[in-house]
Amino acid sequence: MENSEVKKVFLDILQDYVEFPVEGLDTTQAFKAASGVDSYVFIELISAVEDRFGIRIPNSDLRDFNTIDDIINYIAAKTA
Repeated sequence: MENSEVKKVFLDILQDYVEFPVEGLDTTQAFKAASGVDSYVFIELISAVEDRFGIRIPNSDLRDFNTIDDIINYIAAKTA
């Protein structure tokens, strides 16, 4: 799956977990600073991502998700 397509789908999923429009979100900014989600919501978000993209993300990989772009690039690689 192309990064641009992954980004669109991911931001659609993220929109369900935040209370602001995600259109202008800086995807290079630190994930928690950009999204404002806490650890509990982050785990729910990752579960939704796994379901939507049909992938499994090991807990050990979660620590590599510093920015939204990190997550998008990871999903794109897993779905390529």
